Amino acid sequence: MSKLTIKQITDAMRQTPLLSHLDDEEIRALLDACLTEHLPGGSQVFSPNQPADSFYVILAGRAKVYKLSPKGDEQILHLYGPGKTFGQAAMWAGICYPAHAEVLEDTTLLVVKRSVLKQLIADAPEMAMAMLAGMSGKLREFNNLIEQLSLKEVPARLANVLLELPAQPGTDIVMLKQTKRELAGQIGTAPETLSRAFKKLSDAGLVDVRGPKITILDPDGLSELADA
Repeated sequence: MSKLTIKQITDAMRQTPLLSHLDDEEIRALLDACLTEHLPGGSQVFSPNQPADSFYVILAGRAKVYKLSPKGDEQILHLYGPGKTFGQAAMWAGICYPAHAEVLEDTTLLVVKRSVLKQLIADAPEMAMAMLAGMSGKLREFNNLIEQLSLKEVPARLANVLLELPAQPGTDIVMLKQTKRELAGQIGTAPETLSRAFKKLSDAGLVDVRGPKITILDPDGLSELADA
């Protein structure tokens, strides 16, 4: 894994909603007080019942947060890339992590320990207000996940995920970065059910699926399905 430059690290931190309202001095203070951790793909970051003494900023790579059913089935709660944070809700509450977190590829994390953050906020109380602004975005993210899993059928959940993916410049093409199994876990279904949902969207003329490359043929129709 190549070493990140200070600029790459600070740029990733500025993409993070939780940290986006911090000024240059506050970003530098946080970076100076925290460690970066380089993990190979497949490494566990934390697991349930482990005390939540830190939260994590993804500087490079990808991670997933997930739960396991009693049968061992994986329910992916979130997939995160550079500029995203995870673990902060449990850390702020001073409880144990409620789920598993694992990196999906070689990943660099900024590890923000609770003790370090408390000291920084004590020294600069305005940091707390800046971070609260970012926390509201995480709450909206969880509310959306609950709505997706509890109220919508699998094709509608799939349509919503596809619409949220960034299209390649000047095209209606999006690329799946996760595997089909990971995507199935993300929307709370089985891989075979996901395949049927893709077929339903293809048969309806909404998308064209070529492996990880998805062409959105009818954005309005896909949006209508996602809102159903």
